[in-house]
Amino acid sequence: MDVEELFLGDRKLTLLPIVASVMASFLSAVGILGTASEAYKFGVQFILLVGGYLIAFPVAAYVYMPVFYKLRLNSAHEYLQMRFGKPVRWIASLIFILQMTVYIALALYAPALAFSQVSGLPIWVSILSTGTVATFYTAIGGIRAVVWVDLFQLIILIGGFCIITVLITLKIGGLKPLWDKVLEGQRVQSFDFSFDPFKRHTFWTLIFGGSGLVLSIFGANQTQIQRYMACRDLKTARRAILLNIPLTSVFLAFQLFTGLAMYAYFSGCDPVKSGLIKNYDQILPYAVMVLFDGVVLVRGVFLSVIFAAALSTVSSGVNSLANVTLEDIIRPLYIHWKSVDISEKWKYRVALYLGFIFGISTVGLAFIFALSSSHILQISFALFGAIGGPILTVFTAGILFPCINAKGGICALISSFVCGLWLSIGATFSYSSDNISYLPLSVSNCSSNILQNASSSVNAAGAKWSFYSLSYLYYSLACLIVGISLGFLVSAFSGFNSRSPVNPRLLAWQARAVYRHLPSCFPSQTASDEVTYKNRISPDTCIHHQLSNPYEDGMSVKTVDGKKHSSGEGDVISVGQSIPN
Repeated sequence: MDVEELFLGDRKLTLLPIVASVMASFLSAVGILGTASEAYKFGVQFILLVGGYLIAFPVAAYVYMPVFYKLRLNSAHEYLQMRFGKPVRWIASLIFILQMTVYIALALYAPALAFSQVSGLPIWVSILSTGTVATFYTAIGGIRAVVWVDLFQLIILIGGFCIITVLITLKIGGLKPLWDKVLEGQRVQSFDFSFDPFKRHTFWTLIFGGSGLVLSIFGANQTQIQRYMACRDLKTARRAILLNIPLTSVFLAFQLFTGLAMYAYFSGCDPVKSGLIKNYDQILPYAVMVLFDGVVLVRGVFLSVIFAAALSTVSSGVNSLANVTLEDIIRPLYIHWKSVDISEKWKYRVALYLGFIFGISTVGLAFIFALSSSHILQISFALFGAIGGPILTVFTAGILFPCINAKGGICALISSFVCGLWLSIGATFSYSSDNISYLPLSVSNCSSNILQNASSSVNAAGAKWSFYSLSYLYYSLACLIVGISLGFLVSAFSGFNSRSPVNPRLLAWQARAVYRHLPSCFPSQTASDEVTYKNRISPDTCIHHQLSNPYEDGMSVKTVDGKKHSSGEGDVISVGQSIPN
């Protein structure tokens, strides 16, 4: 097995495992526990995130992904070197490594809480077992093992979650009493159409802010782009993205329905206000523990769901981290020092070692989360949320804005990263549960023994306004606006790309089509010639060849020997071949 097969499955993977892997990669236990508690506390308005899916997934499928796929990249960050130079590639790679390391550790820590509550075993048992299993099969089996195990885990996850939801519904008497209690508790409310960006969730924040968040994951994250690159053709990659719209939407609805079912069961005796659990992220495992006390089979199904979500996230993340570290950090540095590429044998060995190193590192970080206060955990979540936006920003600047040059690109990346950190860290330190207004929660039906431990009300009498109360769903868009604006200004003061026009293959075809109609007084920002990359060692080395039509997808191009070849959607770049448009 060589490195390309380890990380990309020799670019021959089919639709079914890729669809499952794309969906499962970010269906973490963090999301499963958090979405159910979201419906419990705030109702079903979160379902509007489906509107964000309808925007983000097609944009990822038709704008971002084709650019990466046709370049036949091993790492998405190679594109950044081709477009903006080595510094941008290295900075983005380091940001991604930070992002995924923290996220994987959180994905290990969240199911450990559920495991400990349901089984009574220590948290470290869950962290160690999950991290060890995922690291081993990821490091040894590569992307093929990851995507096929993702498919198996997704079946367990969806099937098990549906079983748990149905059983909880039956336990509380069926749909009729559930629906009555949900309506009484105002969990099915009308949508909030306020334009106030400082409200946590409104119609606009969930659709437009949510689309930015989803696009940063499915359009600009190496973990997902690596799966697109592993597809056997462009059409398969596009279908894999688009099929996730109905799949993720239906699963989101199931998660929210489970939260409503838990509210119906606990209505009148809220577990957090009554002191039975510490926070609402524990409410799903607590409900399983209470409703199915002594029913080992159901508890086992629930744990299988949580662990399936955790394993998928860990395996996908570790594989991507190893890929990025090898292709974007180690290999370029080795070539710079030795003036020769690493042999395939040693690349494979280094990839294996990196898989184990990142697996061990994330397990260790998960232990730190388990020992730390909740405040540090909140900061870690905030740091993760701040990083997706800057990476989306720099890819957007490269793919859609031909006038942004190398100086503008590095400015866009750094400024958006600073913006994201400022917003998220400020929100973390100014956070107070008093600033969040939950829907009605009551302890009126609790027994006297439980009421002795009841806490004071968690409902806010009135939310205190703060600049840092900007909806977290807008963070990606805020980073995007700041980064693109400053990147454009810096590029304007440094002459745009007039002296070094951009290779058209590094742009989305939509951007090329729009740019063609700009006023002729604006200097040309794209090359009139097509480009072929000589080798994989120096991706910014190029030879020019004439395009037959530089603006429309699927047109013929001239190769070195002068012969024309049709370039359909599935065409890709290979060594010594001109890049199809």
